[in-house]
Amino acid sequence: MDHATVLDGALLRIPTRHVHPGPNARGDVGQVSELAVSISAIGQQVPLIVEQLGPDRFQVIDGHRRLSAIKLADLPTVDAVLRRNPGPAERIIRQLAMHAQSRSFDPIAEARALHHLMWDRGLGREQIARLVGKSPAWVRDRIGLLQLTEQEQAEVARGGMPLVAAQSAVRQRRQNRDGVAPAQASAGRPQVRRHCSTCSCEVA
Repeated sequence: MDHATVLDGALLRIPTRHVHPGPNARGDVGQVSELAVSISAIGQQVPLIVEQLGPDRFQVIDGHRRLSAIKLADLPTVDAVLRRNPGPAERIIRQLAMHAQSRSFDPIAEARALHHLMWDRGLGREQIARLVGKSPAWVRDRIGLLQLTEQEQAEVARGGMPLVAAQSAVRQRRQNRDGVAPAQASAGRPQVRRHCSTCSCEVA
C-alpha cells in the first residue's frame, strides 16, 4: 500500500509551491483577480482536490481556479483533500461530476444574503464586495433585485424571468422613480440610499 493510498481522503495543508495544475476539463481558468481578493480577505474556504505525484509534488484534480487565485494572492499554503491518482477518463468524469453536482445560489437567495450582510450585520458595499470577490456594482445590482415584486422575485428564483430582464426592470423603475434619463443614470451619480421593496431599510 503506497503513501497516497494510505492518505486517500486526508485533508492536508500543503506549501503552495508544491501544488501544480493538472489536466482541466473546463479549459482556461479565466479571470481570478476578484477571487484572489476574496481569498486574501477571508482565506481559502473550499479545499482543492489533489493527487500526489511525489514526496513534494501534488497535482490538482479539482480547484484549478482556486489554485490560480491562491497563487495570485501569494498565500504560502493551500488546503487540499488527497485522492488516489485517477486515470485520464476518471479525472474527466470526476471534474464533470463535481461541477454538475455543485448548485450555486439563485439570484434572489444571493440578494437576501447580501441584504442581511449589509443591513443586519452592518457591512458596507465595498467591504462585502471584497469579501465575496465581486464588484461593488454587482453587490448593488443583486440587492436591487429585492425591489421586484414578490411574484417577480419568485419568477427569477425559478428561472422563469431571466436575470438580465430582472435587472433591466429594476434599473428602469429606479430611473422612472427618480426622474432620471437613462444617459444620466449611466453616467454615475453620488450614492443615494433608498427604501427597498421588502422592508423599511434602504438600498442604494
